Amino acid sequence: MLPVYREKDTLVHGLHPLAALALVASVAAAALVLENPLYTAVVCVGALALLARAEALADGKAILRAAAVMGLLVAFINPLVNNAGEHVLVYGPSIPLWGKLDITAEALLYGLAAGARLFTVVAAFCLFALAVNPDDLLELMSRLSFRSSLAAALAVRLYPSMVVEAVEMRDAQLARGDPLSGGGRLNRAKAYLPLLLSLFQGALDRAASIAESMSARGFGSRGRTRRKVGIFRPRDILAALVSSGIAAAVVLQSLRGGGYDFFPVLADPLAETDLPALGLLCFSLVSFLFVCGSWKKWHWWRSRI
Repeated sequence: MLPVYREKDTLVHGLHPLAALALVASVAAAALVLENPLYTAVVCVGALALLARAEALADGKAILRAAAVMGLLVAFINPLVNNAGEHVLVYGPSIPLWGKLDITAEALLYGLAAGARLFTVVAAFCLFALAVNPDDLLELMSRLSFRSSLAAALAVRLYPSMVVEAVEMRDAQLARGDPLSGGGRLNRAKAYLPLLLSLFQGALDRAASIAESMSARGFGSRGRTRRKVGIFRPRDILAALVSSGIAAAVVLQSLRGGGYDFFPVLADPLAETDLPALGLLCFSLVSFLFVCGSWKKWHWWRSRI
């Protein structure tokens, strides 16, 4: 299944694109700014819960799997290049021009925390990609740059169709018995060359068809044409309040110090936590998740927002 936007009956899918953008930006900012592992865990769970409420976990499995691999790579590489910290787990050899390859508990936990923050940011933007209508978003962009938004809209529309066409053409080649695997890289490249040429020719034909269709409909002859974007509703105001609550929690914790000391010794996460900021962050995420969960259950509440 392609990780692309699909219309679904969820509250997140029904948000105005600006409200959804503010929500995703606040979650990503919290993951990037707050280094305390306690905040990282809360924001990571919140991002995954939002994906589940938007019924986008299944569609975003490939993206989340890749993000998890990148996070694990960060956690694996950091102890090898950073030997700061007092609690040495493994005494490694001394490498010329590099120094001693010691692995410390602080460097290992710092890598795990950095990988978790990276995973959370990717999960937030995965939610944005799967739950926000790209047509509505590009319509908002057209108010700033019409030509750029038009090019982006055409690319967004052409990419999924090209992927589907490539899969169908590959299946057809396999059904005919064409050797697409085995025999070395050079033979595989030669086998895939007709498929790539057909895709390129199909993309040019599709672009020409779109240009003819736009010209036949008089696109641009009467000024800019606009697609009507939905108005702000109570659900969008609620999402904006939640985004403001998350941003306020980030500001409160930043005023207290914001950072977290991994080196030379791990600090106490609770001692470095501003409880009002943590409470505001948890309340904002839990309240919005509760509203998302009640979207399909309480029809009266749904009709009001």
